[in-house]
Parts: sequence; C-alpha cells; structure tokens
Amino acid sequence: MASIHWKLGTINRRKSYSFGVMPVHKTEDGEKEFLLENLPDPFYAVDSRAFQFIEPDHDRFEELGMKIVAIEKFRPHINLERAVMAIRFSEEIFGTQFHPEANPAGMIENLKDEKNKEAMIENFGMEKYLETIDRIDDEDKIILTQAQILPRFLNSAKENILKQQKEAIA
Repeated sequence: MASIHWKLGTINRRKSYSFGVMPVHKTEDGEKEFLLENLPDPFYAVDSRAFQFIEPDHDRFEELGMKIVAIEKFRPHINLERAVMAIRFSEEIFGTQFHPEANPAGMIENLKDEKNKEAMIENFGMEKYLETIDRIDDEDKIILTQAQILPRFLNSAKENILKQQKEAIA
C-alpha cells in the first residue's frame, strides 16, 4: 500500500504464486539496516504472495529518502526482474513483502494437516512441500528471521518513545 501511495514502482501480479521458505538478499543499503544486521545474506523468510513490487523508481526513492533493503532470491534461470522484498520508508516505517512474524510451529502444524498438505502438493509439488517442511524449523532460517526483525523493530520503537517522553519532561 505504501509503495502504491508514494508511487515508488510497479505492483503487478506474479506469473506464478510464490510460497515457501525462500532466500531473501540484502541490498547495499540492507547491509547497513539495523533490523537486518544480525541476519546472513541471504537470510530466509516465509514468502506467500500473488503480487509483487518491481521496477522501483530510484529517483523517487532518492527524493523521499527511502531505501530498498532487500530483494527477491536470485534466479539466474528465470528472465524476470527480482521483486523488492523490504523497504526502509522512514525512521519509523519499515515494510516487508515477506512474513517476519511467521511462526514455525504453527506453520508446521498447518502443513501437516492432510487437507493443507494435499493442497500444497497439488499447487506447488511434493518437492516444494518437503523443502518447506525441512526449512521451517531450521535455526538459521525463519526462526532466526523471526527472532531478529520484529523484536529489534519493537525495541527500537520503545527506546524512541521513552527518549521522546524524557525530552518532553525536560
């Protein structure tokens, strides 16, 4: 929504739905982003999307002081532009096109349900199902991403609120 509001690039329907535990790559600005600093490159996140943000207007980003901090996995065999996966809109606003809140235990239970398992295999194939199940509870994949991004964001917000309260009292 923010990318549409600020006219930052193209939002379009993907050629195929993206679902699973996918690698996400940091950009040069992403290497400096404090929410991503304890994550490797690539880091892994839950991806579930029919739409994507591509063709960013770099002049517009520069004009508004925004930074692209992560992009879609590298796919050399596919001749398509890589989607933008995370943006630092401002000091207060950080947006992702993946799910940093993904709960590994809940996802495993959901995908073990026979109905959900069959639907995933039908839509994405057995290989994708097994890959997703295998990656969900790896300590270096979405468990790490979940432990880093949201807690760091919330702690930073809390520190900023407390700082503003102290300044207002002084």
